Amino acid sequence: MAQVVGLDIGASAVRAAELDVGSGAPSLIAFGQVGLPPGAIDDGEVKDESAVADAITRLWRNGGFKSKSVIVGLAGLRAITREIDLPYVPDNEIDSAVRFQSEEVIPFPPEKTLLSAQVLADYQSPDGAQMRRVLVAAAHRDLVDGVVSVVERAGLQVEGIDLVSSALVRALVNPVTLTEQPEAIVTVGAGLTVVVVHQMGRPQFVRTIGTGGNAATEAVSGALDLPLADAEALKRRLNEPFPQAQAAMSAVQGHINELVGEIRNSIQYFASLPGRAPISKVLITGGGSQLLGFRDQLEANVRIPVQAVSPLARLNLGKLDLRPEQAAAIDPVLATPIGLALPEPNPSVRKFNLAPPEVAERAKVRRITRQVAMAAGLVVIVAAGYGALKFVQVHSAEGDVNTLNQNIATIKAEIPTFSKAVEAADEEKTAKGQVHSLTSTAVDWSVVLTALAKGTPAGLGITTFSGTAGSTATPGTSTAAVAPAGSSVGGPTPAAGGIGSFTATVTGTFSGDPHYAPVAQWLDGLGLPMFEPPSVTQATNTAQNGGTTVMFQSAVSVTSATSLANNGSY
Repeated sequence: MAQVVGLDIGASAVRAAELDVGSGAPSLIAFGQVGLPPGAIDDGEVKDESAVADAITRLWRNGGFKSKSVIVGLAGLRAITREIDLPYVPDNEIDSAVRFQSEEVIPFPPEKTLLSAQVLADYQSPDGAQMRRVLVAAAHRDLVDGVVSVVERAGLQVEGIDLVSSALVRALVNPVTLTEQPEAIVTVGAGLTVVVVHQMGRPQFVRTIGTGGNAATEAVSGALDLPLADAEALKRRLNEPFPQAQAAMSAVQGHINELVGEIRNSIQYFASLPGRAPISKVLITGGGSQLLGFRDQLEANVRIPVQAVSPLARLNLGKLDLRPEQAAAIDPVLATPIGLALPEPNPSVRKFNLAPPEVAERAKVRRITRQVAMAAGLVVIVAAGYGALKFVQVHSAEGDVNTLNQNIATIKAEIPTFSKAVEAADEEKTAKGQVHSLTSTAVDWSVVLTALAKGTPAGLGITTFSGTAGSTATPGTSTAAVAPAGSSVGGPTPAAGGIGSFTATVTGTFSGDPHYAPVAQWLDGLGLPMFEPPSVTQATNTAQNGGTTVMFQSAVSVTSATSLANNGSY
């Protein structure tokens, strides 16, 4: 199960959706929203960190989210996209080329600009030069830092930062029904309206309009002299036949006219760009898009079919007990968090990630840690099975040795009675050879443990130990299975010339800062003929009670000097 959480920090609320994006249709497994006080978010920027962080904390406490790693969405006048045409450069050089050329089209100071890029198309210029058209996402560092600060203050980790416009395309566009005709998506939020035009699921044009549903609420409040909370409630009842609703509708109409005009201008501007195909339809979502009369007026002005779309339509909702009326209530406001959690439908296209370098590095470390933990769990399972197999093999070998010893004793007792003494002696020699063959590759673990006890430096102790007897590995290779403290897994693959191996977790507490002296002492102490040079992984120093606790794992191959044959056991 691959669980991803998208977090949308909007003007009126913080909203999150957790998806299982493993095999099959993505499943919605948790969602929620918590309201924000007016002014906490302004034009996509955090103005009241305490209020926003508290809302996110309450959202996680009540929403039943399993993951604390989130992908956050950005929108506002300081989060933009631009198209740039570049001379052809390899994929791994695009970011550098974009940053070099972006100063011409990005209105933010270079030292305050965070960039991310997606390749839109490769083409040939009229003079025959190979070119790349790149869509660049850019955000002002102050906008991003504010978002990161409240998320981390709420106890969550930022896995990535994407644009709301890209999230809307992923949430609302079905890749199965895509055509070559561009489509416009309009989401009307509380404080912002985002217009994004995509073609084949790739954003081509984005515009953020600095108004949304809150402007209609304020118009009702001002016209009828009502508190904002009452005006918001009345705005949702404009279709009811009572005088106050009719007066509110008159107040709202001016806002609708203004917003529809801005959306129409955005669509017309895109249509005027060279080489653009006509927009086939407009998809609308967001709480503000449900304002009475908005859809009809927009369709009349843009003269293109306008269709309300659902981000829930492509999701598996079987893991939630949602009634139809509940789904209808959350549907208009979940497009952004759902889109943030969804992967790009085209695996060759990478998501925008506007996370600052230090945040991206922390996210990378967390991903690696999770992968290592999963791999370690798999290693434990595999090693347990491998260890059981080796135990059976060793036990069988010991039985064979005992049987051979009994045969040898019998032969010795019967030699005087046989006339063919020479033949009997030859048989005894053969049997001894078989015994030696078996015992020369079997590890005498008592000898190993005795040598290990003598070689362990003062101050260090072994907290876990696991050994494995086995044949030699490919020369030059050696692997270690690392187990958490207190657990046991099979040892590493023996090195060339070795007959077995063991893995040990070593700890010790020292006054002051021992640097790496304990590790060096361990390596020196195990410099014995019966051991191959040890390897050390995952060394950590932890300050504790005025001293330093050192912990590391060591993988060691044992040589034939530790065999049963060389130690006189048989």
